[in-house]
Amino acid sequence: MIFQHFGRYQEIVSVLIRHGFGFILFESKGLKSQGKNEVVMAHLGQRIRRVLNELGPTFIKLGQFASTRPDIIPLPIIHELEQLQDRVPQVPFALISRTIEQELGAPIQEIFQDITPSPLASASIGQVHVGRLKSGAPVAVKVQRPDTGVIETDLEILREIIPVVEYRFPNLKRYYLRGILAEFSRWLQEEQDYLAEGKNAERMAQGFSKDPHVIFPQIYWAHTTKKVLTMSYLEGIKLNERQKILTLYDGRTIAELLGRALLLQILRDGFFHGDPHPGNIIVLSGGRIGFIDFGIVGVLNPRLKRQLLKAILALRRRNSQALAGAILRLGVSSKRVDFASLCQDLAEIQRRHLDVPFGQVDLQKVINDCMNLAFQYELEFPPEFILLGKSLLILEGIIHELDPSMSLAELIKPLRRFWLWEQWSIKDWFKKVLTSKKVLNHDSG
Repeated sequence: MIFQHFGRYQEIVSVLIRHGFGFILFESKGLKSQGKNEVVMAHLGQRIRRVLNELGPTFIKLGQFASTRPDIIPLPIIHELEQLQDRVPQVPFALISRTIEQELGAPIQEIFQDITPSPLASASIGQVHVGRLKSGAPVAVKVQRPDTGVIETDLEILREIIPVVEYRFPNLKRYYLRGILAEFSRWLQEEQDYLAEGKNAERMAQGFSKDPHVIFPQIYWAHTTKKVLTMSYLEGIKLNERQKILTLYDGRTIAELLGRALLLQILRDGFFHGDPHPGNIIVLSGGRIGFIDFGIVGVLNPRLKRQLLKAILALRRRNSQALAGAILRLGVSSKRVDFASLCQDLAEIQRRHLDVPFGQVDLQKVINDCMNLAFQYELEFPPEFILLGKSLLILEGIIHELDPSMSLAELIKPLRRFWLWEQWSIKDWFKKVLTSKKVLNHDSG
């Protein structure tokens, strides 16, 4: 395999040496994120970011993915990884046209009334073009880049490198590098499957089918394959154009609508947008909210939802023991956890952040401190839970940008009925009662 990808190996090694990682990737004694070491970690994070930027799309995406794991990577490094941008050169439209025609089995002029040669957006996996179907319907067409083969090459190289690194530096095993790579590989596979992305969009839309204020694109399945995704074009203002939005709409109203939509996805549906950054959210005419880009989604099974709600209730009640119990049931540790010490540390977090009405709690600071604690106690959480934390942090930042007086905690309060529904398993109880009645009716018949 080394000889098969020798050129790429040589390129990777050259970049590592140039940035001071010729013989080690991290300090051989292991990474720490406490006290004075934060400055060292921030500097190390900058060097890692430069390496990933230079190595291209696969490694940039790996860094972006790793930035969602503050439970196992120090926060100073996380902050550097969050700055990675998915910048790639545009694919010539001739190649995009060829992919469309190969995938949809017809000349492009027979499929679309028109399609713009200049892309609306270009990323490492795909490129988006605006067009119109023969019916006149405006569409956004997401087309997979033809040069994604390098991604699989890079993944094969990473699978070979990581065991060698862990063997040479045993302390790095605590960072679950193989696990991160396995999750990352699954994540990339999902992002490269546009059929799955279309299904994600439809499933998420089902929960809002009766809500005229939250909009999802319609998927045109006749013009969609694994490499081409055709959906209705949502025309509006992306949330990263904050000043433009605030001149046209009330920031608090938009923040409430967006916050409630994402919280309903989490607490009610257990199926939520995993990358709700401002570029993936559009303010449509009339102050409606539109979601796009469903390559990354989070799924919370009933057990995870119950533990999450128990953790929220424990936070509200300032119960550090209940919170510690919920956190330990959510995570896995490679060592025995000192429960009393964990309770004491959580009580300190509560004292620091929760001596205010719950609606005024800064959840961003609470989540960051809890993740720091998870790193300290070597607790690894399920990927879905970490993705949830990341989505909530993004959402909290957006809400604060739209209305600095509002907090995410304030928006959680009206949804407390879902806490009871899941906390006491009322839904399961109703199912059992209905099943029992059916059995009794059947027997009596």
